[in-house]
Amino acid sequence: MTSDAIPSQLNALLPQLGADAVKLLIPYLTQLDAETGQVLVKQGDHGTDVYFLLNGKFSVFEKIQINSSEVVLNVATFPGPGVLGEVSVMTATERTATVVVIERSDCLVLTQDKFNALVKASPQTGIELLKAFGAIMYGRQSAFQNKVRGNILRESLSIEAGIAKMARYTGRVSRTSPALAKKLFSDDVKGVNYKSD
Repeated sequence: MTSDAIPSQLNALLPQLGADAVKLLIPYLTQLDAETGQVLVKQGDHGTDVYFLLNGKFSVFEKIQINSSEVVLNVATFPGPGVLGEVSVMTATERTATVVVIERSDCLVLTQDKFNALVKASPQTGIELLKAFGAIMYGRQSAFQNKVRGNILRESLSIEAGIAKMARYTGRVSRTSPALAKKLFSDDVKGVNYKSD
């Protein structure tokens, strides 16, 4: 990874941050060559480092229990570029999954100490970075919600059957009257289009 390429790679990863804020962020980052097999984050740890994954490939594992029997699931595999660990820095909670490098990656790391120093030196940049992390989290949550809803509705024989099935998995869901819908939303709001074919 060349230092000349870093600003453009970070701008692509964090478009809402802006070029000036990216320039302010770069001195607070540490370069990491993540090798195949390296564990970047481990489920249950209290680490708060944020990883900017510039390339490479990664697998995500979660340990759960089913009837008190431990089960480890490989829940995702994804390529870089991406951001990893933004949840922990925003919420000070434990890591929710283990992430392993499966194809060598160039990474930039923002430690908690460096993040705190950035916030002290440039509070506005810290705020903008947190907003960018929030946007990433929102995007992941929306994608997951849409995938679950889409799968439920696609597997249903009718719209009404899909709504009833969705209520079993996601909580109370019911169809409203057209009059209530008109009061709640403007005509230009369409919402996500789920296919039930």
